[in-house]
Amino acid sequence: MNSAKVIDALLLWPEVDSNDAGLTAGAISLLASTVADWPEAEKPSFAGLCTALENRLARSGGMEVLVPQNSSAQEQGHESAHSDSPQLSAVKSGRDLLDKAKLLSRWLSEQSQGWLASHRLIKTVRWDTVNQIPPLDSSGRTRLVPPKPDYRAQLKRLYLQKNWTELVEQASQMYCEGVNHFWFDLQWYLWQGLSHAGYPWDTWTDSVLCDLRLLLKRLPGLEGLAWNDGTPFADEVTTAWIAEKVNEECLMYGDELATVVNGQADDVLLLESEAMEKGDTDGPEAALTWLQSRPGMDTPRHRWLIRLLMARVAEQYGRNEMALHLLGELTICAPQLTLGDWEPGLLFEIQARRLKLLRMKAGRSESDKTRLMPEMESLIAGLIAIDPARAMVLCG
Repeated sequence: MNSAKVIDALLLWPEVDSNDAGLTAGAISLLASTVADWPEAEKPSFAGLCTALENRLARSGGMEVLVPQNSSAQEQGHESAHSDSPQLSAVKSGRDLLDKAKLLSRWLSEQSQGWLASHRLIKTVRWDTVNQIPPLDSSGRTRLVPPKPDYRAQLKRLYLQKNWTELVEQASQMYCEGVNHFWFDLQWYLWQGLSHAGYPWDTWTDSVLCDLRLLLKRLPGLEGLAWNDGTPFADEVTTAWIAEKVNEECLMYGDELATVVNGQADDVLLLESEAMEKGDTDGPEAALTWLQSRPGMDTPRHRWLIRLLMARVAEQYGRNEMALHLLGELTICAPQLTLGDWEPGLLFEIQARRLKLLRMKAGRSESDKTRLMPEMESLIAGLIAIDPARAMVLCG
């Protein structure tokens, strides 16, 4: 009963609810009673099996969970998931509900423009039934098993290849498996894929942000937890993305135009929409050239604002190295223009955007992280000096 074969067999059926757990515990108790009078040398031990079953139950959310939090890669329901005309029956357990939700979700995903309904359905079942954060062990980690290592490599490869629709499809499929609904890096990849895949995908990006915002608002601190091997639910890039795009209190410095007192500065910043249109038709290089050649931009203030617009445009088109260079130049020039007195909100935006991009760059390797850490700490100190309340979110 404690053999690796039996324990491995349990991994094929990760879903478990209170009814299953009760029946299993009762069966083991009866077995233990039956062999209680056997000689010690012949009496089987159920300790290993009980430990495996306990971990299996914990990874599915415990006895009180409404829907099992762990899920197999393939549907294991009584009816075949590939039946031409599956027979619907009453839902008898949380596991039964999850199996039927997967079946319905897959059918929706096969329909024209059905991805959103498919994804929202399975997300409702997997997220909205979670009413408490997973239990932690003595080291502060959850007992949840991390995603498969090859999944991370697969997502990164699709992202680098800019295969956006396939990235969305694979991330959606991975979300349904195991406890990957707690893997928040998936949401970052989903958002990236939807944002770049064109119509109709790009019309669904807000749903990723809104759904995640609601989950984290209900279960604060969830994104800061870790798998049982210590790796985080959300890596540094995802954490920065959540801080900028998901958290309501952080939206103050995102893609919205900074509020500038001077009316002429407002006019300069309003050129961003025209520059983006230019970039969409003629390419980002043409947009930057167009901004740089605007007439009447003679004063240091005007030139500084134009460089800020160029950095924004470069970042939105994925030219992060160019954006980093421009933002660094703006940061160096800022003391000469006494920007802290002139418009501290703009200085905050520059440093926050640069911090975000450096965090992304630092996530590539440990050597990059070590090399960039002093500058990131300096930026954080500068943000705190400008506005401690807004900086608190970025430093968390």
